[in-house]
Amino acid sequence: MKARGLALPRIDPARCTGCGWCVAVCPPHVLSLHPQGRVKISALDDADGCTGCALCAVRCPFDAITMLRRQALAQSADEV
Repeated sequence: MKARGLALPRIDPARCTGCGWCVAVCPPHVLSLHPQGRVKISALDDADGCTGCALCAVRCPFDAITMLRRQALAQSADEV
């Protein structure tokens, strides 16, 4: 059974530079860099595997990552 944190990282593609610091500090290795045009952007690949530790958000030098509660994400998805 995978650990489930209460929050998930939300990555702002306008602020993400693809530096990879978030990927490097992610203990469960659920973040990776994905090509987007000529640049790479960080992305959450396995939401169920995310522990919600927020190390990615803390380490991001560009404030591109915010942690959102899973409940809030589920509610916003229901509203769409």
